[in-house]
Amino acid sequence: MNRNPTRIIRLAQLLPRRGLPPQYRPCLRSLSTERSFLRPNSPPRSNVWIATMVLGTLGAGALGYTGYDAYNNWRNLYPLEVRLDLKRGIAAKNNGDRESSAYYKRLAWETATRLPIEEFKTEPYLKITGIAIDLAGELEEDGKHQEAFALYSEALNLIRSRSPELLSGPERLRAVCIAVKLGQLVQPCGVAVEEEENILVWAVEEILKLLLDLREKSDTSQLLDMEKLKLPKWMTKTDVSVPLQELGDFYGRVGKLEYAVPLYQQGVTLLVSDSGGAPIPIEDLCRGAQLMNNIAELIIRGDPTPERQQDAETWAQNALATLQLARKGAKEAVPTCEHALAVALFNAGMLRELAGDQKRARSFFLAAFEQSKSSAMEEGVAAAKDALDRQVG
Repeated sequence: MNRNPTRIIRLAQLLPRRGLPPQYRPCLRSLSTERSFLRPNSPPRSNVWIATMVLGTLGAGALGYTGYDAYNNWRNLYPLEVRLDLKRGIAAKNNGDRESSAYYKRLAWETATRLPIEEFKTEPYLKITGIAIDLAGELEEDGKHQEAFALYSEALNLIRSRSPELLSGPERLRAVCIAVKLGQLVQPCGVAVEEEENILVWAVEEILKLLLDLREKSDTSQLLDMEKLKLPKWMTKTDVSVPLQELGDFYGRVGKLEYAVPLYQQGVTLLVSDSGGAPIPIEDLCRGAQLMNNIAELIIRGDPTPERQQDAETWAQNALATLQLARKGAKEAVPTCEHALAVALFNAGMLRELAGDQKRARSFFLAAFEQSKSSAMEEGVAAAKDALDRQVG
């Protein structure tokens, strides 16, 4: 993949600037007209503490390959040449012999990639890459990140070698999920930052192209409206939002805020919209709130002008309101929501402290401390305690 900054501009042309629910549109208007804080070489992160969503939320059915624990669930999916080594590998893993497990599964992977694709019948690339993903997951668990990265790369290249028109939707989604996973392994493997950008840009480009191809034939629009997006049963909002967030996280980390903010905004629009009146899943609301927190953090970086501070507070307060709505509708505690709430409370305290409102800031810090403690978030407990100690000092 060749590095080309204009690719993100082209992505923006597929995504409308409108689309946020009404309560968030004032923020979007402010951010879209204030360009001074969106500088390529922005200062380091401010003291606003932020948490990001982990890849584990990226649809286990899309990245993982279930059914390996029961031979009867998968024995008919593979040709005999592949099944024999898979069976040995699974048996070895169940017996705690990880070395033999990796050996036989790698044999199964190599055999699968040599066989004619027709041997795997329907959606062959889901079946073949499932072997690589299962093995790469074991390598990660053993701390062999370089080997895992290489295997994920082979799996991705296998799917990408096929024309998109010849792939099913789930197969194309599998490629996106693998690309996101590769993006997360770039830093542990010491791969160049340019390669991380290329991988994540491709993932976002591909998920947007897939969504365009899935639209109803009557929809001739050239833009994707995340607020009205209709997804097939095999794709979730999380599958779409995680690539957007991962690329947004990357651009936020390298200081390209003009790219990060729109990606987060589109993620918020997707996650908190009701998609035609259907109830919004609790975790989607909480992930949307996480992205609102990310936007608040980006806005407040550098020299926090009153206008930026007001915009950041609006996003932070929207995050809190969304989390309160989510928790009210939850029958039991949802970890994603509980962690996001600790972050939102702390960020609200930081912003109030920045505004000189020490009393309300302390109230938010105390709430963040208790929330982090109840959620077993050591980083949150430490951050809130430092903030409280700073106020006393």
